[in-house]
Amino acid sequence: MSITEQVIASIAGIAATQVEGLAGMRGGMTDDLVAILGEDRQRKGVLTQRGDGSVQLALNVVVQYGYPIHEVARQLQARVKTEVEEMTGLTVSAVDVYVQDLQLPPGEELK
Repeated sequence: MSITEQVIASIAGIAATQVEGLAGMRGGMTDDLVAILGEDRQRKGVLTQRGDGSVQLALNVVVQYGYPIHEVARQLQARVKTEVEEMTGLTVSAVDVYVQDLQLPPGEELK
């Protein structure tokens, strides 16, 4: 059985959206092109690198303002690692979280 990197990225993206304090994922030009073409948006902001029976993940995220960034990142790492390992049988050797931005609540502005 073979599991593609796209499937792994989708699992990671779905798992990440279940973490409180996450405002969204932030991708690069490749993700923008994928969105234009109507492909799966769950992979946005997730990069994967496969090894022998293991996978490394990098998440580019936007955190909601007011949530402790380190705690959101820690929860993302734990949730994504657990979900990917349980659903694929692969070992997740690393989940790197890169906070790209903060999102203010609707109608709020920094003073």
